[in-house]
Amino acid sequence: MENQRLFGAICSVHRALVRKNDLNLAAHGISAVQFHTLVFVHIKSTRGEKVCQRDVERETGLRPSSVSSMLANLERSAFIERVSSADDARTKYITLTPLGLEICKKNKELMDKCDSQVCAALTEEEQVTLKNLLAKVQNSLVD
Repeated sequence: MENQRLFGAICSVHRALVRKNDLNLAAHGISAVQFHTLVFVHIKSTRGEKVCQRDVERETGLRPSSVSSMLANLERSAFIERVSSADDARTKYITLTPLGLEICKKNKELMDKCDSQVCAALTEEEQVTLKNLLAKVQNSLVD
């Protein structure tokens, strides 16, 4: 990373982390956005909240047609089920299947693995400093 701008260095680290994450997810046959959707549904469900397609659209920032296609793929792959609302047949709630729940549980293992690799490169003091610096940069980018 010699002679790179700071922005370039951050992008380079991000790309390396994304590649590593994509390899882990490919082993389960899902993409990063599909995985994010499963985790989103899992978190909401554990809080007792119901999730519909519109919630996924807001969470991912994807167009309705893209989310519809993604959910259809997740349903075909047996990660989710869509259940019609008792109040409004047009509304379908998204629930995880046992396979979808299993993938979400593996989320912690995947995150722990990636986190331990990052932490292994830094002292505890450096980890605290890095977290603080990243938070500062992120806060400065919020509109």
